[in-house]
Amino acid sequence: MSPATLTRPFTRPDPAPSLDAAFSSNGPVLVAVDDEANAAVLLSRGHDAAVRLGVTLRVVYIWSRCRPPDCSHHRRCHQDMEGANRFSRRLLDEHLPEATAPVEREVVHDENPASALAALSVGASLLLIGAEAAGGAVGETTRALLGRAACPVTVVRDHRRSSASVN
Repeated sequence: MSPATLTRPFTRPDPAPSLDAAFSSNGPVLVAVDDEANAAVLLSRGHDAAVRLGVTLRVVYIWSRCRPPDCSHHRRCHQDMEGANRFSRRLLDEHLPEATAPVEREVVHDENPASALAALSVGASLLLIGAEAAGGAVGETTRALLGRAACPVTVVRDHRRSSASVN
């Protein structure tokens, strides 16, 4: 299964204030990383898109405190912002060491990742997010984000993870 890019119509009967103007073909490509398993494919595809569009790659990690036992198994738990920053830096160092597009990194503390990503999508060219549920299905954050993002959203499936769960 290839990645799917979803765009919402830019004309609505009840448009949100300035939402249509929020989309920018000159804005950065946002890549939302949330764990090590999907980072390589997301960063690679995001970097390729940023190079193709001639824009900055903005890598975003949304950090929220874990609430065991409800903490999802795929999300890394961090006790503080410093730990989340270290994790984010390490992902870039490991998976995007020789970027040719300008790269920005941002760590955001928010208990609602979908809302944070929707806000960050204003002015972006594209947002890439992983399909994080078992079998490559769309996860909770991705589902909540679709239709709320101010830019096109590409849902990227990690073939290694999804094929491993199918076998």
